[in-house]
Amino acid sequence: MSGNIGSFVGFIKKMANTPLYYTINKYVNCNELRYGTLVGTDSKGNEYYENNDYMFGRNRWIQFKEPNWFMLKSDASDIPPEWHAWMHNMTDDTPVSKPPPERKFHMEHRPNMTPVFKERYTPSTTTKPKIHSWAPPQPKSA
Repeated sequence: MSGNIGSFVGFIKKMANTPLYYTINKYVNCNELRYGTLVGTDSKGNEYYENNDYMFGRNRWIQFKEPNWFMLKSDASDIPPEWHAWMHNMTDDTPVSKPPPERKFHMEHRPNMTPVFKERYTPSTTTKPKIHSWAPPQPKSA
């Protein structure tokens, strides 16, 4: 919070109207308690908030749908590209107020699959190696 009494009163009002589970979930995810206005929700159910009383660069945040209680179920790669631009202050227009234009080359957003062992990308080759390791000749046995 910015430190003034107005933001503290606003914080208390917001917490009074919010269920306890939601407050604990926010604290676990963000490691701090924040309040702000809901500006939109993406297709996965993640909620995006903004409060301009906070310092620039910390005034926009995401509340993931699935809480991170014991394992990290969500990370930054879960944010779709159109919301990424808003989160990083590239634009002030949310995808709710000004949807991005549809392009025929756009694909559906997929998060980073590196932590998931079965779905991660592993490169393979179909060509023969150009360099072969040397194998010393075996002595002939009599």
